[in-house]
Amino acid sequence: AILLKVTIKGVATMVKVVVFLAAAAGALNFGSKPTTAGTTPAAFKPAFGNPAQIAQRAAARLAKQEECKKDLIPTPGRFLFAFGRPDVLAARQAERCAKWEWSSEFLAKARPDKAGVGNYGAGDYFDDGLTVLERNQIASGKESFLTGGAKAAYRARTGQF
Repeated sequence: AILLKVTIKGVATMVKVVVFLAAAAGALNFGSKPTTAGTTPAAFKPAFGNPAQIAQRAAARLAKQEECKKDLIPTPGRFLFAFGRPDVLAARQAERCAKWEWSSEFLAKARPDKAGVGNYGAGDYFDDGLTVLERNQIASGKESFLTGGAKAAYRARTGQF
């Protein structure tokens, strides 16, 4: 009799738990939710096997990127990542080499034999690669002070070759 009471009491508790869970599940509405439109829009569906739609979506993406880029300030060439960009590399090289370019005025003053205008009447010079000191030593006949090209120039002028 005691065993029967406990079992009936346990069953009653289990029934209460099941009823409570059923009420909670009904309140949460695990069933299907009603749709407002009824169908999924085409923009959210995959476009596999439809090349026209794929191209249209790609064009729309590019247009959106261009729309975002038009307001941006372009990055200067020296700050760009130039790996695989020969145009950027050529622009950087031209910028670096520009400081080494010599003006025609400088060349006219430095090499009056090469540039005729602006040589200040220096006359016709030729460049033999000798310094002023070596030329003076050759003129005075001091062969023992000469080395390398200066000694060869001295011997050529004196006929020792």
